[in-house]
Amino acid sequence: MHILILGAGAMGSLLGARLSRTEASVTLFSTNREHIQAIQAHGLSILELDGSEQHYHLAACDHPHKIQEEVDLVIVLVKSYATEEAVGSILGSCHTGTLFLTLQNGIGNWEHIAGVVGTESVLLGTTAQGVTRLGPGKIRHGGNGATFIGEPREPASHRVQCIVDVFRNAGLEAHPSDTMQQLIWEKLMINVGINAITALAGIRNGKIVEVEEARELSRAAVEEAVTVAQARGFKMPGNMVERMIKVAQATAVNRSSMGQDVDRKKRTEIDAINGAVVHFARQDQVPVPVNKTLTQLIKILEAGYAKGD
Repeated sequence: MHILILGAGAMGSLLGARLSRTEASVTLFSTNREHIQAIQAHGLSILELDGSEQHYHLAACDHPHKIQEEVDLVIVLVKSYATEEAVGSILGSCHTGTLFLTLQNGIGNWEHIAGVVGTESVLLGTTAQGVTRLGPGKIRHGGNGATFIGEPREPASHRVQCIVDVFRNAGLEAHPSDTMQQLIWEKLMINVGINAITALAGIRNGKIVEVEEARELSRAAVEEAVTVAQARGFKMPGNMVERMIKVAQATAVNRSSMGQDVDRKKRTEIDAINGAVVHFARQDQVPVPVNKTLTQLIKILEAGYAKGD
């Protein structure tokens, strides 16, 4: 099996490194040329949870034409707003049986992929790993978490189990799921409570727990999002705030992906996270003032650094 990590940022680099421990061949793909060139020259360096530093030598490229082997599984980890363009760019390296597994943050990603390759080629997933990019070719693993994989609208299939087995062989906790749509909404609750707040405040995930004001703001954002999910027919667990807090604790030293984007003055995925809550809330006439404010603040921040302010 040849696995292409489409979007080898912090999370993609970690998963690619872990999956390279198996019999599968792995290629990292990213348009971040500096990151890819560092991996090509020196390998990928991972600062592990135990404080050790591990090095992985992986195939890596920054242009679709440089993918040297036909791809069997594409793990999609690009930013949500770049999904369709990124998937379309690598179709020349795929075959009719290639599967596309989205492990992206937010809502709407699998539908965007299906619009390019068809629903039958798409698998859904969530992962709770915590990772921070420290620099070109170097990442820090900030916390372990489970990965769930399933079909868009059907019970987990044999092909899902095969991919779960690959993840397990790589030493990753992975499970098949019959309810991926539900799990994606539950994962959204975690992102809603952590990402925008840590990005705006310039803090690591652990501060969500340590600082009372951050904790209360996070709680309010999650509670609003739960109300929206319930309005759309999802039966959300009653402990979503507590689950979000546990994730923040487990990834305490990690800088959220949105925080890393803001640090580098890049566009964020706010529209697929807190912004998605606002979008659906408007449709269902549910008040979400906290999520609306967080979304607006991130967009103001983006507008400022887009103009060089």
